[in-house]
This record gives sequence, structure tokens and C-alpha cells, in this order.
Amino acid sequence: MTKNFKLLLKEAQELQLAVNNIYPEKEVVEISDGKQTIIVKEVFSLALNPASASSALAKNKEITYRFWEREGIPFPRSRYFRKSATFSATVDDLQLQFPVVFKKSNGKKSIGIHTNVGSFDELAAIVKNSDGSFIVQEMVFGKEYRLLVYKDRLLGALELVPPQIIGNGVDTIATLIERKNIDLQKKIIINGKVIQTLEKNNLSLNTIPAQQSCVLLQENSCLAEGGSSIDCTEIVHKDMLALALKSARATNMKLAGIDIICEDIALDPRQQKVSFLETNSFPSLSIHYDPTVGKPRRVIRDILADIFTLSIE
Repeated sequence: MTKNFKLLLKEAQELQLAVNNIYPEKEVVEISDGKQTIIVKEVFSLALNPASASSALAKNKEITYRFWEREGIPFPRSRYFRKSATFSATVDDLQLQFPVVFKKSNGKKSIGIHTNVGSFDELAAIVKNSDGSFIVQEMVFGKEYRLLVYKDRLLGALELVPPQIIGNGVDTIATLIERKNIDLQKKIIINGKVIQTLEKNNLSLNTIPAQQSCVLLQENSCLAEGGSSIDCTEIVHKDMLALALKSARATNMKLAGIDIICEDIALDPRQQKVSFLETNSFPSLSIHYDPTVGKPRRVIRDILADIFTLSIE
């Protein structure tokens, strides 16, 4: 049973809603207050207009970017390719500045993403070993955030910090990872992405980093592989939130997890470089319950209370 589903059942029961576990193996539950009934699979996927496409739009990044461009939502310069055979023959044809990011058009949970690709030859090798449609995007730098929006409000915001370790001038990176994993619920996995990130910084697992030096182990945040999170719900700038709500509405999302890279989520977006990356129509809600740092947000309870018009403290 996934953490999202466990929390959904717990919050529904605490709100004294009737819970009928229709198909527990598939995490399908019926929730009712006696007047109305909803059916949920694992966790919510909610559209503004049920008659209009929503999750299908959000899953395809190229479609999302088309709608965002129309609405003036800032996102990195990108090129879409239907298949590897249509990939640009030369760097001049690509018309993007390196480094770039390679993404599967319908990818999720960081699967199929290659970050900080530094050359055309490196990118061509990745494309050669891929199938289906994909996007090549200029890499943007800054802090990474996840904003969870529902209707016209913000339920939770997290700064997502990539897996990293702090040197002590004595132990190797491998030893520091092993030691840090003792306290982590989601362990840092020494995989190809970690090795590649270290190599790009002229490091290896046997390197002994200096006292208090920060060693990045992946270039993109991944909570499932040892990343951490900082709750920042109360400091999101009102105009940044307005952009996030607009980006969700552009793809018909009532509930959306919006991924953003910027200098500081608390600053006016007009005073910094802001890049929206994607909108998730089936966002993980459990990540807001146990941030590494900061206040937990019971976002599932908030959604259920709104659906069933319940008063909560």
C-alpha cells in the first residue's frame, strides 16, 4: 500500500467519512458523507472541467509547453522530437545552448531524464539509446520547488534539495554516503547518475572532500533517492503563486503539482529568472506530510474537507 493511499484512508476516517475499500489491491476506494460519493485511485487527480482533457495534457510536456507559451508562463527553451530518427543532425540545427536536459515527453518521477548534458556528442548518444518522443531543453540553474495548488489556493510548497553530503576532511564520499543513509528513510543509491555527477566535478567515490564542503550527488532533486525537502509554504511570493495557478489552469488542472526553478520562491518573479518545468496532474501528496525541514501540511485533509464541505481547524 502506497504512502499516499494510507494517508488518504487515514484522513478520510478522521473526518468521519465512510470508507469502502472497493479494490484494495489496486488502491481503489469509495469515500462518502452520505450525500455524495467519490471514487479515488491511490490519490486525487482532479480537473477543472471534467468534459475537457486534463491529465493527458499534463503528461505530455510538449503539449503543456504549447499552452504555457500561449498564457505567458516562462519555461526553458526547448525542442520537441517525435522520435530519434528526427533528431537534429548537427549542433547548429538544434539551436539550443548547452548544457541541456533530455526528457521523455511522457516521463514521470525523473525516469528517462538526463541533466547537464554538456555536448552535442553526449546528447546524440543518449538519443540513440532512447525510443519514443522526447524533449531537449536548455538547462536552467537555481533552486527547485514543488508547489501544490488546488482550485485558487496554495496547499503546500517545498524546496527540493538534491542528494548531497558534507565533507569532514577525513572520510571518502562512499563512506559519507553510507553514514548518511543510516538516518535516511529513502536511501542515497549509488547509481550511474551519482557516478556521472561526481565525475563531472572531477570527483569519485574515493575522494575525501574538505571539511564542510558540500558534494552534490545528483543534479536534480529526487526524494526517492536521498534528496531532502524544506517546507516554504508561508513565504511563496503572491505573484509567483499567481503564475503557478495560471499554469495549472492552462492545462485544466484543479489540483496540480507545479515544478519551478528560480532564485528564490519568496521573491517577485519579475526580479529574477523563473522557469516552470512541468505540471503534475497526479501529484504525490505524501511529500508534504513529512518535509525534512519545516511544518508538515495535511493537504489530503484540506482537499477532502473542501470536496465534502467540512469545517476543519
